[in-house]
Amino acid sequence: MRWRFPDWRAPFRRLRAAGSSRLSRWVKRRQGDDRLPLTLRSKRIYILPTSVGVTFGIVCLAMLLGSMNYNNSMGFALTFLLVAIGFVAMHRCHQNLSGLRVLAATSEPVFAGDVTEIQVQLENTGQSERLDIEAYVGATSSPANDVPAAGTASVTVRLPTVRRGHALVERVGLRTQFPMSLLNTWTWMHLSTRCIVWPKPATDAPVRPDTPSPTGQQSGQRGDEDLVGLRDYQEGDSPKLIAWKTLARSDQLKSRRMAGGGSATTWVDFNFAPPGDLEYRLSVLARWIIDAEKANENFGLRLPDQEISPNQGRVHRDRCLDALAAMGSDVEYRLA
Repeated sequence: MRWRFPDWRAPFRRLRAAGSSRLSRWVKRRQGDDRLPLTLRSKRIYILPTSVGVTFGIVCLAMLLGSMNYNNSMGFALTFLLVAIGFVAMHRCHQNLSGLRVLAATSEPVFAGDVTEIQVQLENTGQSERLDIEAYVGATSSPANDVPAAGTASVTVRLPTVRRGHALVERVGLRTQFPMSLLNTWTWMHLSTRCIVWPKPATDAPVRPDTPSPTGQQSGQRGDEDLVGLRDYQEGDSPKLIAWKTLARSDQLKSRRMAGGGSATTWVDFNFAPPGDLEYRLSVLARWIIDAEKANENFGLRLPDQEISPNQGRVHRDRCLDALAAMGSDVEYRLA
């Protein structure tokens, strides 16, 4: 057996991880849970030198000792100038975050295995531009972005999802090393941002079977359809149901109420999913829902614990996929 020299860096990594965990718990007790919008005050902003800053400080100290040893006035002048630049950089780096407002931290639903984007919207109420602001979650950070004076900007962290459910991001950080990268200024926000992760659509899903509708009619059957009146437009209504003539005459958005069997009623039923574990059956249901929405079908969803009435459109599709994501007892997990 080949002998290997032990990794001398391992104890330091464990010590650093333990220290980071204790620091995180202390910050959580000190700040508590945050609510948006949030203004970043000085008491919640932390600052430490970077490796470049530590090297800069060592060089300044060496120059000071050399100037004292040789009583060199030019050496003193250069040393004090560099120290003054360091203090100005420290003040500017801290002010780059101080007073910044966090308006929102949002995410869009994604399918399991895809990358979700945590978008943090920032507002600068001051008259100076905030430069090189990054958002980060764990070891993953966003590209640096600038927030204009008296303006807004957003920074986006991309995180890979693990599985179906509600992915929880407990803590989001903001940081900057502007200017000169001598110091790292950061803050933590405990926002408990949730991202809905839908089941990944199955690639080998069988053809959806016809299921009985509540009236006894089989899905896919069509008949004549009559107009029985108008109603207020509801989000998710099909564009085919919008009364465009009424909209042109009165600027009121209305949808037509139809009676009859002109629109096929499709039921995506959990009981008709092929046998397998829960995740596979939900993946098949997700594929059926997506195919039904693409075909502009009037479809509903039947699950063991709930039923969603038939409707059409992207909003209705997302509602059904949300129900699949929430099915079960252990659907919430920490993303980072």
